[in-house]
Amino acid sequence: MVGYYYVNKLDSLLRMIKGIILLLLTVVTIQNSYGQFAFNNIPFKLKNNPDNSFRIVQTRDGEISKIEEYDIDGNLIFQYIQGDIPPFFNWTEPHRFIYGFEFDETGNVVKRYTLNSNAGHNIYEYEFEDAGIVKTTYVRNYPDEGRRNTNSYVSISRIKTFEELIRSSEVVKMMSSEKLFLKVEYHNHAGKIIKINEYSHTYKDSLKTIINYDNNLNEQSRKLITSKREVKREINYDYPDENTKITTIINFRNDKKTSSYQFAKVKNEEEESEIEYSESSGKLNIRFYQYENGYLTKIVVYDTKFNDNLIVQLSKDYKKAAEMVYTYNEDGLLEKEEMTNYETGESETRTYNYNIEEL
Repeated sequence: MVGYYYVNKLDSLLRMIKGIILLLLTVVTIQNSYGQFAFNNIPFKLKNNPDNSFRIVQTRDGEISKIEEYDIDGNLIFQYIQGDIPPFFNWTEPHRFIYGFEFDETGNVVKRYTLNSNAGHNIYEYEFEDAGIVKTTYVRNYPDEGRRNTNSYVSISRIKTFEELIRSSEVVKMMSSEKLFLKVEYHNHAGKIIKINEYSHTYKDSLKTIINYDNNLNEQSRKLITSKREVKREINYDYPDENTKITTIINFRNDKKTSSYQFAKVKNEEEESEIEYSESSGKLNIRFYQYENGYLTKIVVYDTKFNDNLIVQLSKDYKKAAEMVYTYNEDGLLEKEEMTNYETGESETRTYNYNIEEL
């Protein structure tokens, strides 16, 4: 039966995948001409949550830019995000995203709603077996009635609460559509995923992902294998010390290596900082993250030549490419973000206001 779904539902699933790809593309374009950061990308984190269910409404220049709604247990159940208009699209309204989440009594997400004003909508449903050891993902699709890159689903901007979401015509229509299999994940008793079975439209084949861990439950590797036992991708992880993680991604075609990509993350808990390194096309991109009491306060980007050393010591000699500075209000919510592009000399500041409503 699973094979039947795979063969006969390629078109609808492919539309869904394209929507996800476009969503990722749009997140990049929201970063505007600076190409380094996404504005308003800091998650809400109150210093003190209300005792009851509540919602946070964020505004910028008097217009709603983000809404988050939480249940009495503090779970995020609804999110509304208003992004910028991508520069290469002639849209009259901003790009909007809406997400909703439903939980079971143990705290597992059992349903996820995703609405996209440009790419369309989906509902993902999750089923758990053997005390969570097996997790199966299904999807319900929305009829593709609009054209992508036209922002044709802008009417979702009317949805501002979780109740409005689940009662919306979009959700009602999707809930009456066919429930399609996407993938099944197998976990070990520590809750770590050890195997994933799915169908890939990229490779047009059933794929299996095998994941291995070391004795400390750190992920060591994962392999993406076709039905013909051909390896398509291999990801390896190395931990030189307890604060450093190096990731290497290797792509294959016909069992031959075609490309590789490497990046690393180094944490310094004492200084509340983190550095990410990535190499590509002879360049080393370095991002320095500074935190204060768990809140991100600064990101600095450096670009240098890659000299076969992935992890390098930062120094004042490194030229800054860009910087983002974050300021928070007394509740712990993002109040101001200041962006500077040192390569172009451009800068921009955005400020936000909030209303916290108990429900």
